[in-house]
Amino acid sequence: MLTPGTQATLLLTVPFPGEGKSVRPLTATEWGRFAAWLRDRNWLPEALLTEGAHTLLSELKDKTITLERVEALLDRGMRLGVLVEKWSRAGLWVMTRADNDYPMRLKKKLGTLSPAILFGSGSRALLDKGGLAVVGSRHATPEDRAYSRALGALAAANGHSIVSGGARGVDEEAMLGTLH
Repeated sequence: MLTPGTQATLLLTVPFPGEGKSVRPLTATEWGRFAAWLRDRNWLPEALLTEGAHTLLSELKDKTITLERVEALLDRGMRLGVLVEKWSRAGLWVMTRADNDYPMRLKKKLGTLSPAILFGSGSRALLDKGGLAVVGSRHATPEDRAYSRALGALAAANGHSIVSGGARGVDEEAMLGTLH
């Protein structure tokens, strides 16, 4: 079960499948600015899910983060519920920058530009230990796919995690390699 703060952060920062460009989630830069605006007022993101959110947001003066945009993003609660159920069945977890186990290395390196939300599977505790980032072509050759899978297996055998977006091709093969 997600906390209200996590729910609000997801609603504001994550694109949902099938939405197109009708509602544009806040970018990392916008979220950093908006989170600072909330913090300056001693508000937490979960306050945006209450009945008084419109009144709180009426003070918002930002050229790209408008009251209308924030309210449209927050209005996606039903869709979020369906997605959270789907993610949960798939064994995925969700973490926000406000969570205690959010990787400190990311916060220190990126500051307010660190991702508001991280999705993952497996042990969250491994995130602060670092890992091997794998990013590559979705249209990889069979040789590239085999190399990526072997790289993942070698990394896992030596106690290293693979950090990847999970796209098909090189990313997926490296992650699958860790399972063997």
